[in-house]
Amino acid sequence: MIVDFSGYTASDSTGKIDIMPKEIDLLRLLVEHRGLVLTRSQILDELWGANYPIIDRTVDTYIKNLRKKLRLDCIVTVKGIGYKYEVQL
Repeated sequence: MIVDFSGYTASDSTGKIDIMPKEIDLLRLLVEHRGLVLTRSQILDELWGANYPIIDRTVDTYIKNLRKKLRLDCIVTVKGIGYKYEVQL
């Protein structure tokens, strides 16, 4: 799996993966804060802005899409709080 954050693209051994820019931004945010739990509100504020009329379940949908499209198991749900990016060595 290769993710080009600056080019907003992702690919794997089968070719290019159809991914939205906001999904790349979300993955970048999680990677930049590796190991830290980000609340849905923090994610919404960072990616959409504090005054954007969007509900927190939007974050859940984006996370679900990232996991499905990129086959990621490193995005961990912290029940009742939010999400974190965690790589097991």
